[in-house]
Amino acid sequence: MAETISTKGHRSQWLGIGTAAMLTLMLCLTINYRAFSDLSKESGENELLEKRIQNVTSENLGLQEQIHFLKNDPSTVDREVRKFGLRRPKQKVSVPTDR
Repeated sequence: MAETISTKGHRSQWLGIGTAAMLTLMLCLTINYRAFSDLSKESGENELLEKRIQNVTSENLGLQEQIHFLKNDPSTVDREVRKFGLRRPKQKVSVPTDR
């Protein structure tokens, strides 16, 4: 009878250790899954922001080039002025006639 009490006490001890280990494992998995989900979300946002940065940088370079030409190239200035329908003094402008 002493052996059965010892065996029951030993089993309950292992059951307690096993339960604690399972709860610890489940807690660790839950925390790691949440961290992995957050990391995936942040990674996706980071890629999106990198693309936006690249697009804005490209646009900025194009605008800088356009500014350079507007400052230094008279033909570019003339072309842009004509878009607004303006002309230089004493300059004749052709008017389209569709009649």
